Amino acid sequence: MKRRHAAGWIALLLSLLTQAHAADEVGRAVAPAEPRIGLVLGGGGARGFAHLGVLKELERLRIPIACIAGTSAGALIGGMYASGVPLDDMAKAFREADWEQMLSGSPPRSSVPYDRKRDDYKNYFNLTLGVRDGGFRVPRSAINSQGIDVFIRRVVRDRSESDFDRLPIPFRAVATNLENGDAVVFDKGDLATVMRSSMAVPGLFDLMEVDGKLLVDGALARNLPIREAKGRCADRVIVVDVGSPTLKKDEINSLFDIVAQTSNLMVYRNEQEELKRLGPDDIVIRPDLDGYGSADFGKNAEIAARGRLAVAPVEARLAALSAPEPNYKLWHARLAPATPLPIDKVKVAKTSYVNSEELARALNDKEGKPQELDAVQEKLQTAFASGDYDRLSYSIDQENGRRVLTVMPLERAVGPNYLRFGVNLKSSTPGDSDFNFLAAHERVWLNSAGASWRNYLQVGDDKRFQTSLYQPLSAGSPLFVFGSYLWKEEMIPFFLLDHVRFADLQLSTSRFDVGGGAQLGQYGELRLGVYRQRQSVSVKTGDPAMFSGVTQAPVHSHGFAATLLIDQFDNPRWPRHGYFVSSALDFETERASGKQSQTFNGVADWAHTLGDTSLRLTGKYNSNLNGNRLETTPQMLGGFLNLSGYQQDELIGDSTALTRLMLYRRVATLPSALGSGLYIGGSLEAGRVWNWYNSAAPQDSRWITAGSLFLGADTLLGPFFVGFGNAKGGQLTGYLFLGVDY
Repeated sequence: MKRRHAAGWIALLLSLLTQAHAADEVGRAVAPAEPRIGLVLGGGGARGFAHLGVLKELERLRIPIACIAGTSAGALIGGMYASGVPLDDMAKAFREADWEQMLSGSPPRSSVPYDRKRDDYKNYFNLTLGVRDGGFRVPRSAINSQGIDVFIRRVVRDRSESDFDRLPIPFRAVATNLENGDAVVFDKGDLATVMRSSMAVPGLFDLMEVDGKLLVDGALARNLPIREAKGRCADRVIVVDVGSPTLKKDEINSLFDIVAQTSNLMVYRNEQEELKRLGPDDIVIRPDLDGYGSADFGKNAEIAARGRLAVAPVEARLAALSAPEPNYKLWHARLAPATPLPIDKVKVAKTSYVNSEELARALNDKEGKPQELDAVQEKLQTAFASGDYDRLSYSIDQENGRRVLTVMPLERAVGPNYLRFGVNLKSSTPGDSDFNFLAAHERVWLNSAGASWRNYLQVGDDKRFQTSLYQPLSAGSPLFVFGSYLWKEEMIPFFLLDHVRFADLQLSTSRFDVGGGAQLGQYGELRLGVYRQRQSVSVKTGDPAMFSGVTQAPVHSHGFAATLLIDQFDNPRWPRHGYFVSSALDFETERASGKQSQTFNGVADWAHTLGDTSLRLTGKYNSNLNGNRLETTPQMLGGFLNLSGYQQDELIGDSTALTRLMLYRRVATLPSALGSGLYIGGSLEAGRVWNWYNSAAPQDSRWITAGSLFLGADTLLGPFFVGFGNAKGGQLTGYLFLGVDY
């Protein structure tokens, strides 16, 4: 009996030893092979996509990574990989991302509420200033990073850890403290926030504030964070350096070169200090990225391929670190991304002037049900499109067993009083030119319902002042009321049949409008209103006797106006996709004579792009519908892209029509300090005028054909054209044009 009992204990002991040995074998298989291999990924903007290719090769060679340390682009790629995101998923996300849109710093224009894009067709500079607390304010950065923030959050699935050693691969990221230049090493927290802090290029992307510190790109302090891996979590390190090389003397030729070299030198210095920590067994990989810049995000697949090629020269050394296939599979199996859980409630932190309660209502489910994280992120993007915020960041916490997402709105630094400035320029070879300076002020959120006050001033050849008040019936309501006052002076030119300008009439208008309407979401708006106005016409240049029939006394009138606007262009300056429709109908009655007129103005515009070539089709029709000829309501045609070959507003009548087909191709990019793109294109045009004003007897024209060829640029001052055009009955005319009013 005792022998059987002893035999049982011996059998149990052997079983336990066998299980312990098996567990030890699995543990050794799951843990990275000795020595521990660390991966250090440096910063370099878009050049950092080479990290993706290097990681692909390390997987092919079965090299288990003990830990990752990254800066800037290295923190982006390294953080994603450390959190378990598969390389193929990363490559797909980068490939499908709309980098041009994200790096524009603006939401897709088709998603912006119409009230916030109604002034996009005025040629303002690409800079919005603000006034607050008695001083001027400028934007916090050149590019708003909201789109990039959400992109990162979606890829890493909003992973957050109290200790980054608990990630599938232990991870560290480096940012720079803007106050003292010290390196800030992240070892815990919200992963997306950490990655964004590490890649906050000063002046380009908005800085981040974490734990009371203002943070910018980690490349300024430690672009190759070798010390965060070697000796801490790794015995040997693989360093991937994708930084831009310093410029040679003969390469420094401009202001931009000097700025770039200054940045390169700062990074180069701290890189050299870190590289001194390497030993003979450590491996440095420097992909050949000649021809690829830090802003070439759209070339991510090509850059990743360069990363794969860079492994070949050191493949033999890397192969010595390879783990047996069964062991590597066990290690790799733990690389699993987080699974996002539903959000039970959304809270919004207090704001200064935006209605935070309305934002909270918009973000929560109307029935109080849990929401998928993707759905909340979509609502955040919709809220961001309103234009009230620099950032809508958030955190996710547990409260009484419920997942609560807390939004921390960062209202626009230049709000709530916005200032914008711009210019318009129209010039042609016969010597005619128009120049106007534009200035605008807007005050948003006058009250909790979201009222706004706009003021617009134009001085130059045409003068204009307008002030208007816009009041929604309640916060979030599409219904609104409005009131406005307009004063303007504009020239009506008169030409002889040989295109010589012989006279100008000056039309002065003063008008009050009140009414209401409905916002059609991001699509457009409908307005109905009544107005009273006073107009007068005077001869500015030329022989007054030639205009004896023109009413010299002021004309007082009142009327009813209806407008419908639909705007889904992706870019009002150089539309590549979308459509625009505008229609306005006025019923006007002269108070003294009772004479009535009915005026219609309509525009339909459509654009489509294949590759870099865009097609734009436009139709315009403007008419005095009941045939009453009023000197104060002329319809005009002529000028660049509006019957090119005629002078600006050369053809005047009761009604005009125009059809236009534009074809333009982007042939080059411009430095970001100047604009975005350079275009070459042309137009085919056809127009008609009914009841010409400058004819001895009213008559209709036949359809007039015209066309143009031009070079254009999307600049910070607006769309700029240099071209020439001709038309049937017109003349070969050169044009210089700055603005969007065509």
